[in-house]
Amino acid sequence: MKKFLALLLASVMTLALLAGCGGGNDNQTPSTPDTPSNTDTPDTPDTPDTPDTPSTSDGEVPTITWYMVGGGQPSNIDTWTEKANAYLDEKQIGAHIDIQCVDWGGWGDRRSMIIQTNEPYDIMFTDSGSYASDVAMGAFADLTELIKETPGITDLIPQNYLDACKIGGKLYAIPAYKDTAMANYFTWTKEYVEEYYPDYANIHTLADATPAVKAISEGTGEPALLLNKDGISPIVGQRYDQLGMGGMGAIGVSYYDPDGKVVCTFEQPDVMDQLKVMHEWMNAGYINSDAANAPEASGMCGVGVSQGWPSAAKGWGDGRGAEVVVSLFGDIVVSTDTIQGSMACISASSAHPLEALKILELVNTDNKFRDMLYYGEEGVNFDYVEEDGMQKVHKINNDWTLAGYTQGTFKTVSPQEGTQPYFDEVDEQNKNAISSVAMGFVFDKTPVADKIAACQAIFEEYKGLLQTGTGEPESTVATMMSSMRASGFDDIVAEAQAQLDAFLGK
Repeated sequence: MKKFLALLLASVMTLALLAGCGGGNDNQTPSTPDTPSNTDTPDTPDTPDTPDTPSTSDGEVPTITWYMVGGGQPSNIDTWTEKANAYLDEKQIGAHIDIQCVDWGGWGDRRSMIIQTNEPYDIMFTDSGSYASDVAMGAFADLTELIKETPGITDLIPQNYLDACKIGGKLYAIPAYKDTAMANYFTWTKEYVEEYYPDYANIHTLADATPAVKAISEGTGEPALLLNKDGISPIVGQRYDQLGMGGMGAIGVSYYDPDGKVVCTFEQPDVMDQLKVMHEWMNAGYINSDAANAPEASGMCGVGVSQGWPSAAKGWGDGRGAEVVVSLFGDIVVSTDTIQGSMACISASSAHPLEALKILELVNTDNKFRDMLYYGEEGVNFDYVEEDGMQKVHKINNDWTLAGYTQGTFKTVSPQEGTQPYFDEVDEQNKNAISSVAMGFVFDKTPVADKIAACQAIFEEYKGLLQTGTGEPESTVATMMSSMRASGFDDIVAEAQAQLDAFLGK
């Protein structure tokens, strides 16, 4: 479950908790899987037999190398590692850990290099953007049987979520069980909305939001929305399962269509209506005029759209520098893409896959180890405090740069001071989400890969115009789709439909 609000993390609970000014977001880094669905797919590559116990030649405890993404390697990683390994010894995991955190800007190239050159590692973060293609290359270990040795994982993560990470009937990744269903929220700056439009809690669509956006813009004398070129992507993503095509949002299946018809999303009335609202906002001055070309957007704004859960408002407010209140934007949905938004894979070449999986089990079941990965080194990056009769975390600084959402569940993370435990909110969202008819389906793009690449490039030209309200929607969509169809768009739709029909047994 494939990552659009282009904002920096700042005291935010997950990448999906991007501060609510700057753009819309799909589920953490939506992108595009490249291989087969779970039925009628090519055989997946065999992976080597894997030993069940440490086997270093000198008898030393093996070290599990884990590639993560975030803000780069923390400055205190060495002292943190000493304490983490001492705790792993205490828990008798049979392995130590070596964290390698790659900066977001260099992650794509670094990940590709590791996979293509078979550089040694044990655990790696991945998502729907590259997962299926890397499985097709034989990069990841088959965990289908091995996971039976780590019941803490299977007891925690629902079976259908694990099934959504299977390719060719085999499991190659452990999803992070968190806000796996996609819920987006209007994030209102409390000071502004209470003064200019206090009825914000009843706003759930862009059309509903127009009076509030107008009131805030006119009251403050500034655009209520500050967007970057990604705009508000949930316009599409909240209504259409994009079948692993999140980077090219023009293809999808409606969450409300039990028949699973693959369509051009931007030509659908429910999307076009929202694009027209955005265009009206832009013409009225409610959105920053440079949004279509802005790589970033910073400053105070009245409202944004962020993915998360209600109590994430504190993190969004911290990122904005002002208290925010929220109202749900659209429905809560779940699909293969949203589940595959954050996963951990084990290298097919790892000499110690069981120990790697045990470390993943500990992350998902042990509060202390989870906090170490999420918050950093106790006494350096954070301290424990007692508040409301429970253990909470006081962050000493923001120097711990690992992206916490990539590591595992949120269920075992201690809440920060001033907040309440929120996993019950997340769990409720996961359970009540509208499920896609294509749940578990992974599009094998191989037959139309060149056409997808061409259409992707075209979409990038028009995305900013459409998702920020800059371009007139009907003419912009018509021009974009004319170019896409000349590049094979309809062939992509036909191939996706044929594969999905086979998956659904039609």
